[in-house]
Amino acid sequence: MNSQDFLSFFRQAAPYIHRHRGKTFVLHFEADFDNPHMTAMLHDCALLHSLGIRLILVPAIRRQIERNLAAAGLRSRFSGNYRISEKAHMPAIINAAGSVQLAIEATLSMGAVNSPMQDAAVQISSGNYLAAKPLGILKGIDFAMTGSIRKIHTEAIRKHLADHAIVLMNAIGFSNTGECYNLNSDEIAAATAAAVKADKLIYLSAQVENYLAAQYPHQLNPAAARHSQYPDTWLCQRLNLAANVCEQGIARVHLIDHAREGALLQELFTRDGKGIMVTAEHYDQLRPATADDINHIIALIRPMEEQGILVPRSRATLEQEIEHFHVLMRDNTIIACAALYPYPQEQTAELACLAVAPEYRQHHRADYLLAELEKRARSIGLRSLFLLTTQTGQWFEERGFTPIDISELPQKKQDNYNRARNSRPYRKTL
Repeated sequence: MNSQDFLSFFRQAAPYIHRHRGKTFVLHFEADFDNPHMTAMLHDCALLHSLGIRLILVPAIRRQIERNLAAAGLRSRFSGNYRISEKAHMPAIINAAGSVQLAIEATLSMGAVNSPMQDAAVQISSGNYLAAKPLGILKGIDFAMTGSIRKIHTEAIRKHLADHAIVLMNAIGFSNTGECYNLNSDEIAAATAAAVKADKLIYLSAQVENYLAAQYPHQLNPAAARHSQYPDTWLCQRLNLAANVCEQGIARVHLIDHAREGALLQELFTRDGKGIMVTAEHYDQLRPATADDINHIIALIRPMEEQGILVPRSRATLEQEIEHFHVLMRDNTIIACAALYPYPQEQTAELACLAVAPEYRQHHRADYLLAELEKRARSIGLRSLFLLTTQTGQWFEERGFTPIDISELPQKKQDNYNRARNSRPYRKTL
């Protein structure tokens, strides 16, 4: 990476570093140490921890259980997504849980040279955070020592997070009578995220790359996630879990492909991300504006024009320029808009008329709209955006724009510059 690439990446990541600090993320992953990316992923977790993110790790141990059972000459049966954990299988299952826990703790404690772990002094807290009860007999099937979650000791988890430890959950839960039960790790992650009111739940999952390559939507609301038509049962189960968690108050659930090294960091610290996001926070549709939208755009931008925040635009101007506008829809209502005026010869575009309805300004709509228009600008080969503003310069600076001189604007824009308005120009490299 050359110095310019590094600067560009760091500037892009900086707002996300600031935004994620102090937040609580629950991360579910397949604890497969035969995967060449496993160690790197745990090092990335240490990096997240060093950036002030509170992490709860939930490893899936299915592969280790299968190996232990095979070594003992035993074989499990499944019903749906649940293993039927016979009593004779529990020593192999408990051994798998313990060995995975120790391997993760050892990896997080490595202090490897030239990795985020060096001198990180990562503290890991693992314990009996889960109280369990037997799953019982469902549809005539006795699940034996397979359990369900009775209670999550949230205060203990929060205490360790506040003490700057990474919390490591275990797939074994204990009953009041001291019995050990094998719990479903997907459900542990979802229930823990809901119990501690995590800011994000993240699943490192199979099939995500194939899902995105097939042009399925990368952002879903809970209803769309629950009714996904993607032809993979395993991923659809994860999407269904994500929908349930969102409806319990978790703002965002991410599904990231487990086979791509660095995908976790790319999803969290880049504009475009590398995964699927399920969110109940808002599910808005961004589309090109049409002439039918002009009345709604006028109603949206008029108050900001009267305050001097936006340049006044007549109906005739909007009719002439509507092809440059995009609108953000929610339930068939326009809640935000922005315009993008390309200057292809200079490989730049002007961002203008960014407006969000007052009742939606506390939910990052402007950030979403800005990010989507940046993607569109990049997709048509533009290298930068510029804008003129009188009152919102600091907001744009926080999102990577820097002040420039009027002489740095495209010549056509310089010729039409309104000196009476005295707007300040800003630019952002894409």
